[in-house]
Amino acid sequence: MAFRFFEESAHVAAYLQYRVTPHELINKIIDFMGPKLQNKFNLAVDVGCGNGKGTVLLAPYFNQVVGTDISPAQLGLARANSIRQNVSYRQSPAEQLPFESSQVDLVTAMTAAHWFDRPRFLKESERVLKPNGCLALLSNMKYRALEYGDATSAVNDICQEFLAALLPFNEPHMGSCPSKIYFDMFEACPFPDKQWNTCQNISRKMTINHFIGLVETYSSYQKLKSEDATKAKRLSDDIRNKLLAAMQVSSPDTELTLVMKYFYMLARKP
Repeated sequence: MAFRFFEESAHVAAYLQYRVTPHELINKIIDFMGPKLQNKFNLAVDVGCGNGKGTVLLAPYFNQVVGTDISPAQLGLARANSIRQNVSYRQSPAEQLPFESSQVDLVTAMTAAHWFDRPRFLKESERVLKPNGCLALLSNMKYRALEYGDATSAVNDICQEFLAALLPFNEPHMGSCPSKIYFDMFEACPFPDKQWNTCQNISRKMTINHFIGLVETYSSYQKLKSEDATKAKRLSDDIRNKLLAAMQVSSPDTELTLVMKYFYMLARKP
């Protein structure tokens, strides 16, 4: 079955502000696709595009990029922030894409496919892709690490404390290892030419407040907040204060480094 999250307006805005977009992986996708036709491919479809931060990264490589999502709120924000003339957005479920058969050069989903009805999505991707068209799915491990000079060990322990406090609120279908969901899709994908890649580190400098805001966008934190908003705020404040103390700084706008581990699958339709 498919799941629906990240649609409440404040959550949508926070998602745009704080979520990490793994731009380092775009070249991996383009390289796998092979030689471009007249310097650009024709059509890319970013499924579960959300606010479009990942969708626009495809714009330089395609004549047309279409982001699709089930959420009107997410699409509204994507359109409001759209600056690329060759990027547009359509509302549709991942399992019923608004394209003719054999029309699309690339179907991708960036940290979204775990919410889809995965067998139906794979079948739909196969339908819309052209011969030699590619499917690219990427997401990240639950692994997070913080780095801050000599205080790296201390701030990372606080990061793990934050994530551990949210474990009871994780969506059950995600299991203990999100990559298994994607590896199962990789195994189920009928295309013979396919690659599985795991554990590429993505690092981002961000402030303490940005890190807190990022974690607050997670579905597990949102679930805690919906059950007990006071407890959720107390947890955020406690983690923020512990990071300030460990880093020996007074401003939550002080920067540290977040490290995430991404994995991805690439597959080419015969």
